Amino acid sequence: MASPHQPDDPSPGDRTTSPPALDEPDQPAQSDHEAPRVLRLRIAAWDVVCTVTLLVLLVVLATATTWPTRLFGFLAKVCEGDTCGPVPFGIDYYIHPVVWGGIGAAIAAAGIGPFVSLLKGWYMSFWPVLALAILMVTSVAGFILTTFSERYWL
Repeated sequence: MASPHQPDDPSPGDRTTSPPALDEPDQPAQSDHEAPRVLRLRIAAWDVVCTVTLLVLLVVLATATTWPTRLFGFLAKVCEGDTCGPVPFGIDYYIHPVVWGGIGAAIAAAGIGPFVSLLKGWYMSFWPVLALAILMVTSVAGFILTTFSERYWL
């Protein structure tokens, strides 16, 4: 009767490999005919070019333009300290965490995302676009929180 896990060795009676040594439990047993695993990256040239171009444009937008001031200019209106009036549910305490958390998530998406795509075999060019979308959503959410809180700070 056949067992459900048949060995890959064509000659089951001829065993030339020895079992793994007991003093090395982390080392898997490898027979001579097994090839080592090779990591193969699936890369399309157009995808790499688009990803690098979009990342460069994103960095230029963030550093050499007034784009951050336009997106996050509302942070200048945020009331700091004990002089602020109480806002319902303490919503004003979430303005900075939402903004900086969104900026951090966008940087992580743009920086780490392409490497994840390389390992998974996905296209990479959507990560910079996702980072830009995260920045836009963060800006809108922070602006809404600031606008709501402003009327209670007066």
